[in-house]
This record gives sequence, C-alpha cells and structure tokens, in this order.
Amino acid sequence: MRYTGSNHDISYAATLEFFESRGRTATADAPQTATMYQDRTLAERRDACERDTVLPLLALRGDERVLDIGCGYGRWAQTLTGRIGRYLGVDFSAELLRVARSLQVPGSEFQRLAAQEVAPDVLATPPPFDLFICSGILIYLNDGDVTRLGAALAAMAAPAARVYLREPMAVAERLTLDRFPSAELQHEYSAIYRTPAQCRELFGGPLAAAGFKLAHEQPLYPPELCNRRETEQQIQLWTKSHEK
Repeated sequence: MRYTGSNHDISYAATLEFFESRGRTATADAPQTATMYQDRTLAERRDACERDTVLPLLALRGDERVLDIGCGYGRWAQTLTGRIGRYLGVDFSAELLRVARSLQVPGSEFQRLAAQEVAPDVLATPPPFDLFICSGILIYLNDGDVTRLGAALAAMAAPAARVYLREPMAVAERLTLDRFPSAELQHEYSAIYRTPAQCRELFGGPLAAAGFKLAHEQPLYPPELCNRRETEQQIQLWTKSHEK
C-alpha cells in the first residue's frame, strides 16, 4: 500500500526479512547492489559520489571513534579504514553482517543490533563517539524510533562530535510504502520517506536540544544520478563543538 501525507507505521519484521533476502544474494565483487537497489554501474557511481562529497565535510583527524548505525555490508568501514581510530558498525541483518565481516576491513568491528535498540549499555564498543553515521536508516524506522535514535546519539556523543545523515527524502510530501510489491526489487518493500523538514524535526530535534547545530544540508547526487520522481537523496551534517 501507498500512503501520502499521513503517518503510517511499518513492520520491522517485514523490513528484516527484506534485508536478509538482499544479504543472501550479495556478492563480494559488487556488494553495493545489496543495499543501494540499483544496477552495478549506477550503484558504484553513487557510492563514489557520496564518498567524494562527504569525506571533506567530515574533516577527519584520524583518531575518531565512529558508530555506523545500519552499516549494512560495511560500506563506510571500507571507506574510513586508515582515516579514523576505531569503527563499530551495527545492523539488524545477519546476512548483511556476514558480507561485512567477510571483507575483513582492518580496525572494524560489527555487531548485530537494530537501530531502534541502540543504547550505550548494549554496544560492543562503549561511548563516547566522535562521529555517527546514519546512512539510509531512518526510512526503515517509525517516527517514535527516529526521535529515540536521535536522542540516543546525542547521549553518546563526545564533547565535540558530528552526525552524518544520508537519507532518501520526500520531494513534496511524506510517502509511506507498506509491503508494497516492487517489480524492480522483486520483493515487497516497506519504507517511510519524510521531507527534509520532518527529518530535521524528528531526528534533529533531540540533537539540537543537546547542543548540535545543522552545519550542512544539500541534495547528494547530481541530476544524472537521480532516477526517482517523488524522492531524492539528501544529506545533513549535525555538529557539536566543545562547550566553553
């Protein structure tokens, strides 16, 4: 079903089954297609575009402790290796984590954990963290858990920290797909596409209350890498400085 404008919750069980299915078909030579849903060429071009756009914005020092929520097959672990101090990736899909671990990225640890369960006392690497990555995860969370995740990250942040959000967002109005039959994905698909303003409110609200500021916001891909009419990939960078 499709729901526009109104709020509608989705089933986490259905989403997990979808990603376990995607993980079972992932290949080591082209893992991007497991989570980016595009043909290999477009997935690789989008992957490169995101890295080239975002890495300069992160202003990495080389010693950051990073928490990647919804890490999938470990795409950011591969990108950040050698650029940070410590990396922990969490995901609720055992199949995607199997692929992530098979890539044997140095200095990286992976843990099976759902985004809505992220909390300081359950993480394999304890906080604080200097950088949080939320890459395409909010669309799979209902509103209450989006806000809870923002609050959890704020509570686990180092005195100076960054939160990088990359999310497919609604162009005009909120769109929810609930067990929607997708011929492209050959599977039923559930996701909630919020507008940038809704993401700022639900996810960014707890961050702002904890001293974070929205330092950067923009569409991620140039027109030639976009192939959706109702949604587009957007990025937000939330930052918090040392308290004076």
